[in-house]
Amino acid sequence: MKYHLVAAAVAASLSVSGLAGCGSGDGHATPAAKASSAHATPVLTVKAAGETYLKLSAASNAAREAWMSAPAPTAQNLAKHKRLAARAADATVAFSQGLRAHRWPGRAQPYVTALDKALQERAAAYRRVAAAGTVSAYLAAAAQVPVTTSLTADVRKALGLPEAAIVKGVTPR
Repeated sequence: MKYHLVAAAVAASLSVSGLAGCGSGDGHATPAAKASSAHATPVLTVKAAGETYLKLSAASNAAREAWMSAPAPTAQNLAKHKRLAARAADATVAFSQGLRAHRWPGRAQPYVTALDKALQERAAAYRRVAAAGTVSAYLAAAAQVPVTTSLTADVRKALGLPEAAIVKGVTPR
């Protein structure tokens, strides 16, 4: 009998709190309201999207270049290399999150979505490099980082941007 009273009280509490959540006056949107407001974000124009893409990609590109242009890793400079890889991971995550924060022109959106996924994989690969404990483990992990992808060319073309500079010694994946 107690179980049924407790269950009834919980059910009543949930239904009241559920109703209260529909129009919360505390300034916090409900999950449903947040989802609908995400769709209220306007689609970027092609010009604005191109400018946004260039801004978002700049820090990630710079961090990648700093990591790739560092002298060969040794036991003495491994900590510096690991920091560079961690910075590249952070910059790549920021780039990925920035892509998701916008609505892109229809033609570019599928490429942006695919690039976002590739960036998430790249960030994880950078994290594995940054976690390496030895030079040989670092080099093995570094060899697995997809530092470029043909998706960037697809996004740039869809946004009317010129082709990007080629990453020397790397074939896009």
